[in-house]
Amino acid sequence: MQCLNTLRASALRLPTGVVGTAQPHINVITKRWKRKSPCDRCYIPKHPKPCFDINSITLMRATDCHAKLIRSFLYTHYWPREPTIISLWMSLDSPLLDVLTDKYSTSGDRLMAFERIKRTGETKLVGLAVASRIYPWTQLELDEWAHATNALPEKYKIYFSAHCLKKSNLFKKYNADYIYDVEILGTASEITGQGVATLLLNKMLDNAKELRHPVVQVVAVSKYATKICEKCGMKLEWSMDYADFTNECGHRIFYPRRPHHSVGVYAKFFDPRKGGVLPCKPQY
Repeated sequence: MQCLNTLRASALRLPTGVVGTAQPHINVITKRWKRKSPCDRCYIPKHPKPCFDINSITLMRATDCHAKLIRSFLYTHYWPREPTIISLWMSLDSPLLDVLTDKYSTSGDRLMAFERIKRTGETKLVGLAVASRIYPWTQLELDEWAHATNALPEKYKIYFSAHCLKKSNLFKKYNADYIYDVEILGTASEITGQGVATLLLNKMLDNAKELRHPVVQVVAVSKYATKICEKCGMKLEWSMDYADFTNECGHRIFYPRRPHHSVGVYAKFFDPRKGGVLPCKPQY
C-alpha cells in the first residue's frame, strides 16, 4: 500500500513536458465522469500529421504505363472516401466502380502528384486529377445506363450524376459545345488538407486555359472539394442538399457523413474573345 501511494504521488508531480514535444490535452469524457487522475493527461497529439513538405510534390502527366498505379490509388484512397459511394453502401467489387476505374485509368487528361521521400529517394503517388470532355447528350446516355442497371446503389449513383448535369445546365448558360469536366480530384488520406488537391486543380485550370476549353466544371460532392474550388476561384453554379435527392417513393437516398451535407457544381468560364495567352519570351 505504501508503494502505491508513493507511485501515485510521483505521478501527480509529473511535469508537462516530459515526453517528447507533444502538448498534453485533457480527456474530456474521462474528466466528466471520473475523478481527476494522472490518466486524464494524454501525451499523444489528437490529430497527428506526418512531416509533409509541399515543395517535395512533383506533378506529372499520366501515360499508359501508369494505368495500374492509378487503379490502385482509386481503390485505396479515393473510392473508400468518396461521399456518394460511402452513403450508398456500395461495395468496392461493384461493376460500376470497375468500369469507372478502367475509364479513369486509361483515358482522359490524367495529372498525378508524386511525393519524394527524402529518406529513401523514392516517389509515392499521393494525388490524382482526371478530366475529360462531356457533351450535351451525356445526360441521356447516363439515364439509359441507369435504366438498364439492376443494382439499386449503382442505379442511384448514375441517376445522381445525370441529375447534376441536368440541373446545372452549363451548356445552355455558357453556350458551350462541350464542358471540360474534372471528374476525379483526390489525394491520399495521410496528406489531406496539405494543399496537394489545390495544386492539382490550379494546374488543371491552367491547362484548360492554354488548350482553349470554354468551360471547366467540378462536381464537388464533399465539403473539402467545395473549399478547394472556392480557393481556386471557381464560381458556384448550382447546389443541392443530399436530403433533397429522393427516389420514386420520395424516400431519401444519400446519408453521407459529416460535414458532407450538400453537392455543388462549380465552373470557370474562359471567354473566347480574349484569345489565348502568349508564352513568356526569354529576355535575350
